Amino acid sequence: MRRQRNKKFNKTISGCVKVTAEECGNNNDRMVRRFIKKVKKEGIVDEFRARTHYRKPSVVKAETRARRQRLIEKVNKERNELFNPGSKRTAKRNRRRR
Repeated sequence: MRRQRNKKFNKTISGCVKVTAEECGNNNDRMVRRFIKKVKKEGIVDEFRARTHYRKPSVVKAETRARRQRLIEKVNKERNELFNPGSKRTAKRNRRRR
């Protein structure tokens, strides 16, 4: 049996990435590395992988919430380290003593 594709979802993947030989000094390895880096920066591969399988809206919302929470925790941690510069050192000392 053939797998059926989602007919409603026919969006094209956005992004146009170019790497020229002059840009990389005619080095093939450098061109490939630069192309991969540009594609990752554009998010083309991530977008393609996200579109391959259907994710329920509730799963998408949960992932968004978790991502937002991680970002808030990271910012709060950096803020605490900025306002209490000695707390980072004492936390490391306490970790070693345990």
